[in-house]
Amino acid sequence: MGRAVTLLVCGNAEAAGELAGELGALGFSARAASACSAAPALQADPADAIIALEPLEGAANLQARAIISLAGMFDGASAVVVPPAHPIQIAARVRSLLRLGVLEETASLRLADLGDAGHLLHKPEQKGGPISVLYAGPPDPAYLRLEHALERADAQAVAAFSTFNAFDYLHERAFDAVVLNTRPKPDIAHTVCSAMRRNTRLYHTPTVLLSHDEVYRAADEAFARGASDILPASLDADDLAARILALAHERRRRRLSKGLLESCRVPAVLDGETDLFNETFGRRHLSSLTDLAQKQGLPLALIGLKASVPGAAGPAEGRHASGALNQFASMLRHCVRAEDLAVRLSADTFYLALPGTSAADAQVVAARVAAIAECTAYEGEDPQTPFRIVLRHEVTDAGAGDKAQTLVARALAGLQQERVAVAAV
Repeated sequence: MGRAVTLLVCGNAEAAGELAGELGALGFSARAASACSAAPALQADPADAIIALEPLEGAANLQARAIISLAGMFDGASAVVVPPAHPIQIAARVRSLLRLGVLEETASLRLADLGDAGHLLHKPEQKGGPISVLYAGPPDPAYLRLEHALERADAQAVAAFSTFNAFDYLHERAFDAVVLNTRPKPDIAHTVCSAMRRNTRLYHTPTVLLSHDEVYRAADEAFARGASDILPASLDADDLAARILALAHERRRRRLSKGLLESCRVPAVLDGETDLFNETFGRRHLSSLTDLAQKQGLPLALIGLKASVPGAAGPAEGRHASGALNQFASMLRHCVRAEDLAVRLSADTFYLALPGTSAADAQVVAARVAAIAECTAYEGEDPQTPFRIVLRHEVTDAGAGDKAQTLVARALAGLQQERVAVAAV
């Protein structure tokens, strides 16, 4: 089910082949090619992204959704990762850029569909004000150099000289990037990375580790914990700032698209009781998502959901049963990403459309949503006998020639065939 993200690693045969093997071990479908043969290699077998170990001529015309350069900035490169780059770092950068592309495309598409439905919105503007960067760690000369470099770039630096102060700042305001000093204890910086990756609000905020060693020996652990980059404190201050600002600008792009998606939630296209999209707009937008996925060769998964309540809830149309279903539905859109489409078809039937997502990954989402639903207790007719919802799910993905109604019908047909006993808590 689904497919792996495909990568073309371009450069010296030995280096490109080695990196392709390392990225393959991380779950990608990666192959190597020389820098001069990138175009014919893509024509023979398209790729989602390119990893360039050397500058690529005519990169702007190459058919790939992202180009990550390990050879400095060149025309057409989406992002630069400076070597020596860890495979986990490259993998995270690829996934982040591809996900950002899906987010931006989905936001533009949803705004267009909303306009076609007769609800014209003005596209929100990028957040104003300077880029803000939080520095966390003990006082350090590197911080002063970074602060001055950021000021020259019209950005703002805020210092938190303890982990506790850093988290206070992070909870009080939104930062575009966080710089973590690895001295004197790298473990503390790694712990902050992990904590941010477990927080849905901070998950996409880039974290940059400031290393005082020529070679950061704990790089494997740092990237596994969620670090975005590791920069030597001895790096030229302006280069240091440029690397951090590149990540910060991507963070702002993500926030802009999420704001746009949130602005599309106008009452006319929502289910009045739950704030999910209604069937009419859902059909329109799912058709657009399906067309885009097929045009660009991207995965699109759909999860059909059917909720059941036990006898302890009282009559099926009664206050307790309908209230529980409405509460579950209201929670549903918060279980998925901003770009995902959550639609209510009837009191107990829903679907989720996940752009840029394979069926295998959608199965994980479906299992998580079911687990959340089934561990929530609701009050029944007898206050002493609470009940819980049982959620059945079916996952399908868009194939060649599939239409929106085909996907929905396929997911719902699978639900109709299942028979699951529902028990009270």
